[in-house]
Amino acid sequence: MKPPSIPSTLLIFHLRPARIRARDAAVTEALRLLRPWQATAPPGGPLSEKGGVFWIALPELYVEKAVSRLAWLGYTTAVDRLEPAAAGRSRRSKGAQADGKPALKWKGNLYRATRIYEEDAETFRENAPDRRSFLLETGNGQVRAVQGYRGDGGPFSRRALPVCDARLLVNLVHRQNMASLLDPFAGGGGIVREALLHSLAVFSADIDPVLRHGLSQMGAAHCIADARRLPFASESIEAVATEPPYHQDAWQAVEESLAELRRILKPEGRVAVLCALGQAEGLRQAGQSLNLTRIHDFTIERKGTDCAALVWEKG
Repeated sequence: MKPPSIPSTLLIFHLRPARIRARDAAVTEALRLLRPWQATAPPGGPLSEKGGVFWIALPELYVEKAVSRLAWLGYTTAVDRLEPAAAGRSRRSKGAQADGKPALKWKGNLYRATRIYEEDAETFRENAPDRRSFLLETGNGQVRAVQGYRGDGGPFSRRALPVCDARLLVNLVHRQNMASLLDPFAGGGGIVREALLHSLAVFSADIDPVLRHGLSQMGAAHCIADARRLPFASESIEAVATEPPYHQDAWQAVEESLAELRRILKPEGRVAVLCALGQAEGLRQAGQSLNLTRIHDFTIERKGTDCAALVWEKG
C-alpha cells in the first residue's frame, strides 16, 4: 500500500537583476537552504516567458518553516506562493486577483501569486560595503572607522565582497547542524558578517595585519595568517567560504592554499571559492590533485569582473 501523498506548494523565486544570468547558482542556493524540508526544483512554472524566475516545490506543511530562511538568500529578492484562483472570482474579474493584479495562467488553470517574502531594499543597501564602517589601522598606528573600505589595490588586496555574493558562498556550504565556518581571505569581512547571521562559530584569517581590528570587531575569532599555513588543527573546521585576491600575482598562493584548507576541513565539509574567471582553471586542477570532489562550478557575471564560484566537498 502506497503512503498518502503530501500536497505540494510551488514557490516562484525572483532573481536579483544584477545576477540574473547566474540562475543555476541561485537555484542551488535555494535548494541548499531549504534542503531540510524536501525542496525540489521543477524545470518549469508560470512566468517563464518573462525570465528572471525559477521555481521551488515544497510539501505544503513545510512552507511556513521555510519562510524563516528566505531572508538569508543572496541571489533572490522576492518569493511568491502559487495558489489556485477561486473559479467564481476569476470569471467575475476576467482573470484578475483580489488585489486587482492579473491572475497567472499556467497549464490551462488560473492561479494567484501571494508574496511571502520580499527583500528590504533599504536594509540591504545599508549593509553594502560602501555603506558599512570598518575599523582600520592607519599608517601611523591609529585605529579609526573607515566607511566603504574596499582594499588598497595591491596584489593581495581586493574590494569588499557584495552582500549577495557573500550570502551565496555561505549558503553553498551550508548544511543542517553546521557549527563552524572559516574565511581564510577575510578582507573587508563580508562573508564573516553573513556567516554570523547563521549563528555559527565564525573564524577569519587574513595575511594583512591592518585588518585585524575591523574583523575582530565583527565578532569572528580572527587571526593574522597566511592561508597556506593556518593555525587550526586538522579536521577542525566544518566549512570554508572565501573570495581570494583576484590579482595574478596571488594566483599561485591561492592554489597552494587549497591543500591547507583540505587539511583543516572535516570529512564531508565543503569549500566555496569565488574567484576571477581566469583563476578558476588552476583551482580546478588543484582541487582534482587533492582528491576534492567538485560539486558545483558556476559562472558569475559581476559588473566589470567575470567570476567563477567553485564548491568542493572533502570525502
